[in-house]
Amino acid sequence: MKVAIIPRDPSHSPNMESNDVEILAAVAKELEKAGATVTWLKQGEFPGDGTDIVCHMSRTTAILEILERAVQRGITIINSPAGVRHCSRSIFVTLLEENGIPQPQYTVVKSAKELEALHYPAWIKRADGWSCHAGDVCYAENLTDATVAFSNMQSRGIDACLHCNHIKGDIIKFYGIGEKFFHYCYPDIDHTKFGLEKINGKPQKRRFDTGRLKSIATKAAKAVGVEIYGGDCIVDDDGGIHIIDINDFPSFSAVRENAAKAIAKLIMK
Repeated sequence: MKVAIIPRDPSHSPNMESNDVEILAAVAKELEKAGATVTWLKQGEFPGDGTDIVCHMSRTTAILEILERAVQRGITIINSPAGVRHCSRSIFVTLLEENGIPQPQYTVVKSAKELEALHYPAWIKRADGWSCHAGDVCYAENLTDATVAFSNMQSRGIDACLHCNHIKGDIIKFYGIGEKFFHYCYPDIDHTKFGLEKINGKPQKRRFDTGRLKSIATKAAKAVGVEIYGGDCIVDDDGGIHIIDINDFPSFSAVRENAAKAIAKLIMK
């Protein structure tokens, strides 16, 4: 089997570039141990003749278009270009809503005036794409905070944001690969991408149904259309679980070794 690997563009790996490279390197090692031939592709390079599968972390429009052409030539792409696009924030919140998956109440906002009728505290998040900048997700204690956050986004060319209700509770990170691999953990709030986990504070280890978490996360991944995924949720005081983010191909830094084996197994299968 010939497998091509494409790393994530650095612009989509803020503060996580080395972790993203390390999980791909670990996957490549496991694939080679299983007998696969592995080739690393540069950004924009089309998979060579004889390529069976492309394992990638790409999110840029140009690379996803290349991968769509590869699909038309019979090459399997993990994750699919469509699934990756569905992880764009404005799309995945809609898909979660359509599939009855619990998440914080949200409103799409296209002008600062619309923020005035909404409740606070809340989170102001760029509506398009993924978080690539520290200002793409902001906690707003009040209307003034929200207005400033959205104004800063607009200055960077972002036309719309999501106003998401703030839910008090524990943040939990989850990771999944196919049907069998699933892992969750509490984040180290002192070592995160942008430090936003500190808003909810140190986890209180609120009680919740772990089986339900896996069920909800798996359902969310299927709704979006990704086989290798990660995300974040909030567990509230009553044990309710609310998905707040879902990502295509996270770095799996908390469980890299086992995740690499599971990803390689998925590819070989």
